[in-house]
Amino acid sequence: MRDSVQAAPNGSPKARNYDLVKDPIYFVTFGFFALLTTALPAALGQPNFLPIAQTVAITLFLSIPLRRGRIATAIVVLSSWLFLQLFVMIVGSALLPLVFERAIHDGFAYHRALLEWSATGLNLPGSILQSPLSRLVEFLGVLLGSLLSAGLVGLWFLVRAVNQFGFGVGRLALEGPSVLLLGLMPWRMATLAGYAGLIILLAQPLLTNKWNPAHYLSRQRRLATASAILIVIGLVLEFALPGLWRSLWAP
Repeated sequence: MRDSVQAAPNGSPKARNYDLVKDPIYFVTFGFFALLTTALPAALGQPNFLPIAQTVAITLFLSIPLRRGRIATAIVVLSSWLFLQLFVMIVGSALLPLVFERAIHDGFAYHRALLEWSATGLNLPGSILQSPLSRLVEFLGVLLGSLLSAGLVGLWFLVRAVNQFGFGVGRLALEGPSVLLLGLMPWRMATLAGYAGLIILLAQPLLTNKWNPAHYLSRQRRLATASAILIVIGLVLEFALPGLWRSLWAP
């Protein structure tokens, strides 16, 4: 009788203390899905399915540590996902440029505009000066969308931005190693990193049912501050740095 009670998995201390986000399988699985949901739709040239698959998968994986209050784990999960996503988009766009171009809305036009900017320094595509309305929609989508959808809408805007950014880097890499560095625009990377932090912060109220701003400002002040600073730095650099950056790395 005693042996049967001790062997019962649901009542054992090990089962009661099991934590999914500490299980290596969790990290292996989300890494696999980060690669799968990026590489497969992009290789199929699916511009709509690509961000949808990515958004649904990362929202599910991110919600697990956020519901448990594991903010550090959530940061590791989202940053690792975005790194893998960016890596696949850069490498895929360099190796299969025409295929990955079809996976980006207006990919051909964006690629041509990047080449024009690298050659002339005029009309940086996707910049706040070129597309102020779309950038405002992007920011509001990350800000309000994350708050009202437990991060789902904000992550959709983020993964789309990362896909386009990685595609641009990969296509410019075909022009030479230095042009690859031209595509790694530090102002855009700062903005995307700031977006990621905001999403982690703003996705929590719906997931935890804690809506008091003081709770987050007291417990996650560094995350909120760092995210805001990164977005401001990205904005300042976007106005001040593109000309110098192009002069350093353009062919």
